Amino acid sequence: MDDHGPPRIEPDDRTMRLLQGSHAYILTLPPQERHIAAMTADGAPIWEIAQQMQISEAAVAHTIDRIVAVLTGRDVEPVETGGLGADTDPGVTGGYDPEPFGTDGD
Repeated sequence: MDDHGPPRIEPDDRTMRLLQGSHAYILTLPPQERHIAAMTADGAPIWEIAQQMQISEAAVAHTIDRIVAVLTGRDVEPVETGGLGADTDPGVTGGYDPEPFGTDGD
């Protein structure tokens, strides 16, 4: 298992009970997340949810983890994303020097 990837949780009894008891919250979720939460509450494995939703198993596991985090009050680390043509370099400066081009910073 990769330590840097999303958590790989399979729906266990505790997760299923938590989701089954959180029907009102699940109804507030966007359709895709709502469907993932409902399938998880019914005990569907991650691979089955991923196939039905036509998304990766990692995306399903991450969605379940975020929903469980909200329901249990656990903090979730924000994820930095970008669209087509987005600068993929890390950090606020995008990997560039904070000084304007052509200056030595003197």
